[in-house]
Amino acid sequence: MIHQVSGIPIEHIGLHDSVIVTLGLDSVEMVDLLMQLETFGVTIPSAQIDATLTVLDIVKRFVGGSCPERGQPTL
Repeated sequence: MIHQVSGIPIEHIGLHDSVIVTLGLDSVEMVDLLMQLETFGVTIPSAQIDATLTVLDIVKRFVGGSCPERGQPTL
């Protein structure tokens, strides 16, 4: 999803990368990403959307069961 939203090559996206600082997603890309995540039942509280939000934080939301009975997308 991050690749689809930002165009960053998948091989350049690491689990510990900050979505905002390291990968450089802007506000429009973040809104797009959040909307795509919501289609899989994954929400991220607005208080957690800051420079410390990592790819791993997003992955944990899928693994943690916040995505019931839906296909797991490739981040």
